[in-house]
Amino acid sequence: MIGAQNNRVGLGSSRKVQDTDILKSFIRQDENDKYKIHAMSLEMQNDWLDIGDFCIPLALKWRTLIHDWSPALLKFYLNAFQMTLPDQSNLVRWGKGTEKTCYICGKAVGTAKHLLVGCKVLLDSGQYSRRHDRVLEIIRFVREGTRAIKSNVKPYSILKAASDWTIMMDTYEKQYKIPEDICASASRPDIFLYSRILKRVVMIELTVPWETNIPKDHAIKVNKYYELTNELTRNRFVVDLYAVEVGARGITAKSLYNLLKDLGLSRTNINSFLERTSKAALVGSFQIWLGRERNLDSGGERITRVSLNKLMKTFAIIKFISINKVISSITM
Repeated sequence: MIGAQNNRVGLGSSRKVQDTDILKSFIRQDENDKYKIHAMSLEMQNDWLDIGDFCIPLALKWRTLIHDWSPALLKFYLNAFQMTLPDQSNLVRWGKGTEKTCYICGKAVGTAKHLLVGCKVLLDSGQYSRRHDRVLEIIRFVREGTRAIKSNVKPYSILKAASDWTIMMDTYEKQYKIPEDICASASRPDIFLYSRILKRVVMIELTVPWETNIPKDHAIKVNKYYELTNELTRNRFVVDLYAVEVGARGITAKSLYNLLKDLGLSRTNINSFLERTSKAALVGSFQIWLGRERNLDSGGERITRVSLNKLMKTFAIIKFISINKVISSITM
């Protein structure tokens, strides 16, 4: 028909099409958000499956939570494992920021992992070293430069009865030198114990890494002291090298459990040591987190927005994923 209008369906049809498009866009956005949340959940579960092979989950007791841990520390601990800390990367994901780059070093994506273990500026400033030394103080079972107490060491301990056991510890503030009659080397493990009577040396090297990096860092530390071990062996010393790890989020590696067991500590004392070292590492990381520069629109309320019940449910799921593997490996 001449003069007829095209593409007309009827009165009000244009508004209906627009409303339908808007509704579709909302549904599509909601589905995309669900996919992202599911992907993050799978990533966290995969990390925990990996961690469960070589770590021991922290056995938190209600007494510990109530009397020893502040609510802020507990929220930091659980949010760190949920990957919901308000770091630069998450702020962009939540629509509360536009810049993913770390605002401390400006060279990497500002994730919690980068901030707690990978920022060069924090490394050079000694932040990581102070956290490391905090944990090392817990691991050291006798004071530097003093003799080991025989009554606290069981007969099957690697520290066999001797009157001259001496311990030296290397920290950010104070270093030591291995006596030349034992070994002429500039290497300094974190803790160096020696007995001239027994001709025996025990070396302990501590690392506080991101938990998923523990296997790689363990191998690096063992290789680092390969030459020192060989030189001590040539000097007719029996050498025990322990590379131990305590994760930046408070999870201890089985290597630390094995060290404490070989030192002759009872199960009760081992559990106490593990709990103390875990908290020391976590408190150190929490201080690093609190010390970071804050933007006015950093979205810091995110850490308090998640209910405590939800956090505890997540913690229970985390323990369930790895506890069976851990128990079976320890009892083998």
